[in-house]
Amino acid sequence: MRRDGDVPRRSWRRRGLRLLAVAAGLLVLVAAPLAFILYPTLKPYPKASFPAAVAQRDRNLQDLAHLRVLPEVERSFTAESQAAFAQAVAAIETRASDLDRAGLAMAAAKAVALADNGHTNVLGLAGDYGFNAVPIRLGWLADGLFVIAADEDRRPLLGGRVLGVNGRATAALVEALRPYVGGPANLAREFVPNFLISPELLNAAGLAKTANGSTFEIRLADGSAASVDLAAEAARQPPLSSQTWPKRNLSPRVEARPVGWRHVLDGAALPAYLSRPDANYWHDFPAADLLYAQINRVGDQAPVGTSQYLSSLLDEAAKKPIRNAIVDLRFNRGGDYTLTADFTRRLPQILPPNGKLFILTSANTFSAAISTAARLKHFAGERAILVGEAMGDRSQFWGEGGLTLLPNAKIAVRYTTAFHDWERGCGLSQITTCFLLNYAYGVPAGSLQPAITIAPSFADYAAGKDPVMAEVMRQLAPGQGR
Repeated sequence: MRRDGDVPRRSWRRRGLRLLAVAAGLLVLVAAPLAFILYPTLKPYPKASFPAAVAQRDRNLQDLAHLRVLPEVERSFTAESQAAFAQAVAAIETRASDLDRAGLAMAAAKAVALADNGHTNVLGLAGDYGFNAVPIRLGWLADGLFVIAADEDRRPLLGGRVLGVNGRATAALVEALRPYVGGPANLAREFVPNFLISPELLNAAGLAKTANGSTFEIRLADGSAASVDLAAEAARQPPLSSQTWPKRNLSPRVEARPVGWRHVLDGAALPAYLSRPDANYWHDFPAADLLYAQINRVGDQAPVGTSQYLSSLLDEAAKKPIRNAIVDLRFNRGGDYTLTADFTRRLPQILPPNGKLFILTSANTFSAAISTAARLKHFAGERAILVGEAMGDRSQFWGEGGLTLLPNAKIAVRYTTAFHDWERGCGLSQITTCFLLNYAYGVPAGSLQPAITIAPSFADYAAGKDPVMAEVMRQLAPGQGR
């Protein structure tokens, strides 16, 4: 026999089921498009599953089979570049038995670079990191490539200008190494010192007759010319799964400096931009009305995280009569741009309408550093002035994604899955390609080319001068500026 309360109880149950059905339907309507948008961005690289191989040919073929699936996740490929990539991998397979690790790495790098995207590259191609190296280090300056560090026996080479290596002029080497790095030409040039110090990598690229050493033509500091044979030494550092940026070697204070080596700036008074290369962020007030902040990495560093540090910096600056500001990104290789998002919006707000914001850049300014520069320029408007050298990637690039290791050689390959447009911003028509966070943080910053192009010459560098900062101070002088 049914109780009186059963009918309403069943009625509420039916209503509840209907509400759940409606909620589930709405969830499907929202989740399905969101999954369609997010899946290409979040899709992982297919896992490698190969039987153990002993022969070098078989190991290389397994690595190449893993590399061959790159277009399944890499979204920067065009139809033409994807076809070229497939042909390049097939060509490498025909000589798989002849390739050592350096040979495989350089061949893979050349194939991956066909994507022509600065974030899509084989990583870690640097002497002394899994590949051999001669006992000198090189750095680009406005007037050429110079020896900036060396072991004690090669100390006389410090300050010498590299005219060529293994019978090829420096300019020809830059051109020959261009195909091994995807993205703009200045990014490939930035990494040339990493290649030139490793006979292994040069030999793999057909730019050295042997993997055991190289011959350097050097104009020494006293003006004389020398042909110097340098034997390679085994790598002291393990292989990298990230890029190492040669520009950091311009400072003698990098923690990774080999013990007992000499640097061209040893004993010199360092300009501010070279004084703290291992600090992710620091700041100073060079004048009562001027803020200088150097951000070398968009990532947290103990004891204070990026966002908190930059927020405190702005709180401090707001209590001072700050009129102008300088943000130095010349050594910033990127990170997580959301960590600087609040800073890039707030900094222009504490400057007066007639104040100026100088953004200092170089080819080492990359990824999240480009995003940071773009947001600073956007929010500062006409008060923003980019000074230095062109940044290391285009203002429109593919990023995010991740990396995969070739299973046997453990060579790292960076792939990308989401588009960034820091020049015009992302439109709704690009919802399936643009990085979704850019719809919250992205800005149409316009051109990100420096308004004032300038870089230190070797004479400036050796004298401890910073012509980029000198130009900023000239711009700030009364009656000067653009």
